[in-house]
Amino acid sequence: MEYAAALKVGQNDIKALVNLENSRRDRFAPILMMRGNDRRYIDNFLQTWGPTSFYLDTSRYKIDKDDSFLLSSQVNDPSSSYKNKFDFYQSCKAINNSLIPTVGWSKTDPTREIVQFALNLEKSYECIAIRFDAANDGDHDINIVRNILNSVQNPKKFDVIIDYGKQINLTVAPSNASAIVNELIKIYGVRKAILLSTSFPEDKPASGTTRSKPCNDLIWQLPFIKAERKDNQDSLIYGDYAATNPDSAVDYIPGMPVIPFANYLETYDWWQGRKGKDKEFPKYVELANDIINLPGYHGDNFCWATKEISRIAKLPAIQGEKYGSNGSWNGYKVNQHICAILDNFSKIKAAPAGTQGGGQVDDDEDEF
Repeated sequence: MEYAAALKVGQNDIKALVNLENSRRDRFAPILMMRGNDRRYIDNFLQTWGPTSFYLDTSRYKIDKDDSFLLSSQVNDPSSSYKNKFDFYQSCKAINNSLIPTVGWSKTDPTREIVQFALNLEKSYECIAIRFDAANDGDHDINIVRNILNSVQNPKKFDVIIDYGKQINLTVAPSNASAIVNELIKIYGVRKAILLSTSFPEDKPASGTTRSKPCNDLIWQLPFIKAERKDNQDSLIYGDYAATNPDSAVDYIPGMPVIPFANYLETYDWWQGRKGKDKEFPKYVELANDIINLPGYHGDNFCWATKEISRIAKLPAIQGEKYGSNGSWNGYKVNQHICAILDNFSKIKAAPAGTQGGGQVDDDEDEF
C-alpha cells in the first residue's frame, strides 16, 4: 500500500472507488467513514470491492450528528465496549473479509471502553486500525493510543491513522509529527503509520470562473515521508481525503442551488471551474472541454473519470443528454484524484535520483 484516502460512505464516492482498476486497488486503501440513510452503499462496496484491504470507520463529524444510520444503529455509542460498532463490523466482515476495522472515539468517550473495544477486535481480526485526532488536543488522543498499544497482545497487528483533519494552509510537517511517527513505529512497532490531512478548499469559485488551488497535503507530507523513511522503510504512508472536505455536506439538501462544478488534480494543484445557473447541467460540456484542454490532463483513457469527462466533452450542449449531476461529478473528482496521486508516486519511483520526477517535491528513486 502506497496511499490511503478517507471518504464518507455515499453513492458517488463508492462509485468512484469501485471503478478503480485492480492494479490501482493493489496500491491503495480507502478509509471509509460509515453514514447514510441505510446500508445500501456500504453493502454495494463490500460486494464489489474484492480482496484488497480497506479500512472501515464511522463518521463522528458534527455535520453527520443527525445521520439516519448513525442514529438508528448507535454504532458510536461506547457502552459495552462499543458492542453496536463491533456487531456492525462483524456483519460487514461476513460480506468482505478484507475489512480492517478501525478504533475511533469522541473526546468524551471513556478510555476503558475504547481499550476494551480494541482488545475485542484483536481477537477477531488479523489487522486493526486506530485513528486519532492529532490536531486538536492531540495529547489527549495520543495518550489513548498509548493505552491501547500498551494493552493489546501484539501491536504489530495495528495500523495507526494520524489524522490532522482539515488543514487548508499546512505546507510543512506539524511540529509533533516526527515524534509521533517515531514512537509508533520504533517503540511500539506498529505495522503502518498513515498520515491523513485535507487541504481541499471549503468554498468553490464563483460561477463563470476557474482557479487553481495547491494540494498542500502532497506538499507537506511527501518531504516528511521521504525524510522519515530513511529509517522507517515502508511503514509510513501518505493519506488524504481524496478531494473532499469532511465538513461539507455529502447529500443534496432540498432548496440548495446546484451550480455545475468540476475539479481536476494536475500533479500538485487542483484546477476548479464553476459555470451556469442552478441545475444548468449542459454547462458540464464546457467544463469537460476545459479539463481536457488543461496542460496537466492525463488523457482520455487515464481512468474511469477521464473516460466519462471525455465522453461528456463530445456531447451537444442541449437538455436531455447524460452530462451527469453535481453528485456524479463529485465521484469523477474523487476517482481522478486517487488515480492522479498514484500516478505522481509512479513518476517519483521512475525518476533518476536527485530529480523531481515530474512534480515539485524532490525524491530519490527508491522512495514510495
